[in-house]
Amino acid sequence: MPRCFFILPAKECEVNSTKDVKNWLPIHYKLYFLCECSHEPTRMHVAPRGGYSIKNSKQFIRRYESYLRSTLKIAQLLLSAGNLAIPQLENVSIANNNTVPLEMNTPENRQDMEQRLKFVDVVVNQIDGKQTLRRGENLREIQAYLELVDDEHSLGKLDCAVTDDGHVRWICPEHYDEISFNDNMSSYINDFKVMDGKFDQKTKEAAVIGGLTL
Repeated sequence: MPRCFFILPAKECEVNSTKDVKNWLPIHYKLYFLCECSHEPTRMHVAPRGGYSIKNSKQFIRRYESYLRSTLKIAQLLLSAGNLAIPQLENVSIANNNTVPLEMNTPENRQDMEQRLKFVDVVVNQIDGKQTLRRGENLREIQAYLELVDDEHSLGKLDCAVTDDGHVRWICPEHYDEISFNDNMSSYINDFKVMDGKFDQKTKEAAVIGGLTL
């Protein structure tokens, strides 16, 4: 189950538009998964698949508010770095370098995202949450809150990958191939070194006993 996600109001909104926070909970929210292509939050990106509408948003936010507090910070960092692109109707492609397409990186869109993130921030921080989720606990039940409109076998079009250091990451198809290639290369290089070979990471040159350079 993908573990990095955040929520946004489905429509434009302003924090001052509703005085009572209780009235903010039932509005239409969407959940967006993140591709864990990097350990650095500012280099992550929103999953290729668009957002999932949340059923019973009031119950969802109350149950996961402690988790949403931390994941919302990632979305805020992405926005600050200019890398928060929200796919809409499957017609937004994320650039290879994880940057927001120029047509989306406008002051208007940025201000809209700031308002939506601020809206969610106020909501989750005013909820008197009593549930504290342990790592992985109840995350598998998130799918029950989502209105799935497709037959995808993986949420957000993300695939589960295990890195060479044993960590599980959920990543998009493009970065899955990239990370798998890098992990395989790391394994080959380690095997090469075990056989007394030398590999220069800067020049990408491999040297074996006898002076032969590859």
